[in-house]
Amino acid sequence: MEENMLLSLAGNDFLTFKEFYVEFSSGMNAITGESGAGKTVFLKALWAVLGFPPQWDSESAGSIEGNFEVDSSLSSRLREMGIEIDGDQLFVTVSFTGQRTIYRMNGRMVPRQIVQTAFRDRVEIHSQHSSVSLLDESKHHAILDHALRGEESLNQYRELYEEFMKVRREFDSFSVDPAQIEREKDFLSFQISEIEQAELRPGEDQVVEMKYTRYRNAQTLIDTFQELREILKDGELSVYNSLNDAVTIIERIEDFGYKGWHENLQIALEELDSLYSMVEEERDSLEIDDEEFTAIENRMTLIQGLKRKYGDSAEKILSRLETFKRELSALQELEERKEKLKRLEEDLVVRMKKTGLVLDQKRAARAEEIEEQIKLHLEDLRMKGAELRFHLEPEEVPKSYGTSRVTMMVKTNPGMEFMEIGKVASGGELSRFLLALESALKDQLDLETIVFDEVDSGVGQRLGTVVAEKLREISGEIQTIVITHLPQIALIADRHFVVRKEQVDSETVSTIEELHGCSKEREIEEMSGQIPEQE
Repeated sequence: MEENMLLSLAGNDFLTFKEFYVEFSSGMNAITGESGAGKTVFLKALWAVLGFPPQWDSESAGSIEGNFEVDSSLSSRLREMGIEIDGDQLFVTVSFTGQRTIYRMNGRMVPRQIVQTAFRDRVEIHSQHSSVSLLDESKHHAILDHALRGEESLNQYRELYEEFMKVRREFDSFSVDPAQIEREKDFLSFQISEIEQAELRPGEDQVVEMKYTRYRNAQTLIDTFQELREILKDGELSVYNSLNDAVTIIERIEDFGYKGWHENLQIALEELDSLYSMVEEERDSLEIDDEEFTAIENRMTLIQGLKRKYGDSAEKILSRLETFKRELSALQELEERKEKLKRLEEDLVVRMKKTGLVLDQKRAARAEEIEEQIKLHLEDLRMKGAELRFHLEPEEVPKSYGTSRVTMMVKTNPGMEFMEIGKVASGGELSRFLLALESALKDQLDLETIVFDEVDSGVGQRLGTVVAEKLREISGEIQTIVITHLPQIALIADRHFVVRKEQVDSETVSTIEELHGCSKEREIEEMSGQIPEQE
């Protein structure tokens, strides 16, 4: 194995540990020590750097730092979350200060969820009822799918589901009420029709206003000239009639020396005739077509109404018309798009069900092979008659993982009914199911590091050798860390660490050190003396 996911783990003032530093092997790492020495505390430190810190009630500050090797997959996952890593190592630091827990990646403060996401499905810790994948039913399908990598139906289903979700998201984005869309379409259609029926031309409003103004002024002049005609000559009380009456009266006294007055009145009548002729000539020159004026007046009223609604010029009104057309077209296209998406979604569901059926058949066939391998491993682990099965239950609608829900079911003894694996009461039995599963799939998992705690619970000397061999095989593919009391496991470990406790000023302090040579032999001898003979 080339990769070594967890390179080292260090801590300061972490629970019972004052300080520690451990460098791990890429293969098998065994951690031993008497009960209460601090192995569980060390396990909590592992959990902490994976984003699962313990409750911290102490007022003092403490810290944990894990050094992880970065491959392209982890680097890509971090980049998707906005974390750029320079180099091939990642330092995850967890600082505890009072009630606060602070996470950093290569010195940069990050949310705890980013740390959890970074190592999800890559580092796994198995302890009693704490198996991430084994007890998480939502991950059971992934166990089979890891074994089906490269299977065409699996890839096809994932592509179909991705397309399905893309279509669903776009469809859901059209959240406007259909009735509201219809109302908007009706109103836009009315506005478009109102403007189009007017047959408005660019600049027409100015032309009509000029014509209307000229006609209105002409009518005013005509009315004025008509009034002048009435006053000057045409009316009963006109100036002309009055002057004629004055001439008649002057003629009576003309011989009395007033002949000049008569001449003056004649001149006045001549001037009046001249003025009347001028008025009549101007009046005749201003004759208008009443029908044309009415048409212009109506056109003016129509344009003014459009201006009040849509803009203060013909150009702006016509611009609004184009806007309304685009909006109406967009609403019509939206409805068409929704209908198209609905049909596409229905088609994708049919295709997913068809592909999902093929995938279920592949999963079921692969499950039988894995179940047989697990059964053999369980027999090796002294659990003859125990079985693990992958139960496929059809879903009502296609899900991200397929058209059937996958659940791992187990029975611990012959004659028993199968039950969900999470309901297994015995931590030892659960650990052995896990070990059998990992042994069967060791070369098919994406895990980089796996941690076992209590995998040897209730295991005696003879079975311990089998467990050790299973772990050794797993460690050939996956970096393995085992917290154990079995000397057989410690003996074959590439690195062996022991956790001890001591009293320092009435305080219990835990330490951890790597054992070599004689110290390792002595620890294994002490462990061997504690092993019961019976199974």
